[in-house]
Amino acid sequence: MMGKITVDGRMSLDVQQLIDNLHLPESDLLDMFSFKFDNNVLTQDEAIRFIHFLRSELDKRTQ
Repeated sequence: MMGKITVDGRMSLDVQQLIDNLHLPESDLLDMFSFKFDNNVLTQDEAIRFIHFLRSELDKRTQ
């Protein structure tokens, strides 16, 4: 059986930069970041949906 991965709450620098910049318009974020899932680059529409998802989830945490 494989050992568990410990999640210690630290974020990589790229993830922290994304979170710090989520207040920017989608067009600015798309100029700054490229998003991948399963080693496939997301389309612009997919990336925007992902940005909306992140914003929604972070908003839930601050309410």
